[in-house]
Amino acid sequence: MEESTAHGRSTGPLSYDISGATLLYVEDESDARSMVSRMLAMNYPKLKIFSAENGAVALDLYREHTPDIVVTDINMPVMDGIRMSREIKSTHPEACIIAVTAHSDTSYLLSAIEIGVHHYVLKPINYEELFGVIDKILEQIVLKRLVGEVNQRIVESQMQLAMAQRIAHLGSWQWDLTDGEMNWSDEMYRICGFEPGGFEVTYQGFLERFVQEDRETVKEVMKEGVENRQSVGPLFCRIQREDGSQRILRLEAEVLVDGTGIPSLMIGTSHDVTELKEAEERIRLLTDELERRVIQRTSQLQASLRELESFSYVVSHDLRAPVARIEGFCQALLEDCADCPNPGCRQYAERTERVIRQIKHIIDAFNNLSHYARCRLVVENVDLSRLSSAIAATFSQSEPERRVEFSIRQGVVVRGDRRLLQIALEHLLGNAWKFTSKKAESHIEFGCLEQDEGRVFFVRDDGAGFNMKYMDKLFKPFQTIHSPGEYTWDGTAIGLATVHSIILRHGGRIWAEGEVDRGATFYFTLEPNPEGGSFIEDPPTV
Repeated sequence: MEESTAHGRSTGPLSYDISGATLLYVEDESDARSMVSRMLAMNYPKLKIFSAENGAVALDLYREHTPDIVVTDINMPVMDGIRMSREIKSTHPEACIIAVTAHSDTSYLLSAIEIGVHHYVLKPINYEELFGVIDKILEQIVLKRLVGEVNQRIVESQMQLAMAQRIAHLGSWQWDLTDGEMNWSDEMYRICGFEPGGFEVTYQGFLERFVQEDRETVKEVMKEGVENRQSVGPLFCRIQREDGSQRILRLEAEVLVDGTGIPSLMIGTSHDVTELKEAEERIRLLTDELERRVIQRTSQLQASLRELESFSYVVSHDLRAPVARIEGFCQALLEDCADCPNPGCRQYAERTERVIRQIKHIIDAFNNLSHYARCRLVVENVDLSRLSSAIAATFSQSEPERRVEFSIRQGVVVRGDRRLLQIALEHLLGNAWKFTSKKAESHIEFGCLEQDEGRVFFVRDDGAGFNMKYMDKLFKPFQTIHSPGEYTWDGTAIGLATVHSIILRHGGRIWAEGEVDRGATFYFTLEPNPEGGSFIEDPPTV
């Protein structure tokens, strides 16, 4: 609802924000100064008001605060309004001054107009007239402030754009299709090897920057863009600088049409991608070299696996036959020595037979180990929790008198070869079962952890453990860190080597932590989606 002043001027809130605006009122009569100051404060509550009793005091206040508006009486003692206004205008020509003068002060008024005071109000003061003048000045001040803020934002945006172009090595340009003139951004000059504004650019000069082999292509593409009113690029082309060096540009442009649909302007960018293209070429060369090495290493691996396969065949067939014959000789010798008075003969034959059986176990274990390294992987979803539970149940049923608590984490599903992963778990859980056999009560756990490298699976027991200084022997075939007589042991010391081979086939790794008489934990990882098939297959040709 509008307010009504004591002098009948109908007022309301201003449609613009005058926060921060200031006004200096100068009047030598104290009553008039007090009255007008109150009326100004009532009508402009957001306007900060200073007051002074003469021009000298007002001049000091102006120099201190630089108010936006000065309302001053003309005829005053010490320093009149004309002299004060002249001093203010000498340092601040744009200062807004409203002169308040009587009808009889015509000469003063003419002097005020002469020094640049374009606003005046006659005495006795008509508040509606005074407020009307102040409103117009405030509106101009606010408008000027807004224009300044907009200009400042434009300047900042231009600076940010120029900086962004420089960082990104992205030049921009405009081609006026009516007169052929072009405008380049500063970065466009730098890309071409010139200082910004170093020469006047034309379309012909723009084309001459490109190497001869690319110039006609650029010219034709830009011509088609104009004729068909379509986008240009992205087009990769080369420019040649004055020093002879070349740069690779990624050229793109858009065509603008006027109100009649005729093309009038083409706006484009030229991105210097020289370093990027050089990096791409280096990556391509490195990739080619890597692929060549992969093929070479794969061929070497396949050759090694074929040699292992041949050796495994020799062990499995050529060696097994003479071992079987020796076993037969031992059995015949035992039969012949049944009534021999020398007990040593029979003992030697029995020991030889046991060694023969061990050799046969080693041959079988070696064949199995070589098989895991070269067999075909059939990748599918495998529930390790279910496999571990089944293996644990089998062990518990085999020795029901033992008090062993199994903790199996449920829901552990991976991608891999079900048969091979079951064999790995059988060996790991079997080791834990074997090396907890001397404890009255024991605990075996299967679970997994989330770590930076992904999921880490583990089998943990609280049995015999091991000395960490023998860590390098754990996963080597035919080696053990416990003596055969220490635990019920009829194996070939190849179980952990088998696990190691299977984990490697699944793109993972395996390691262990242990302490003597405090148990052991075997950790392993698996590739989330291992590659199926067999290394023995011929690699694809490149």
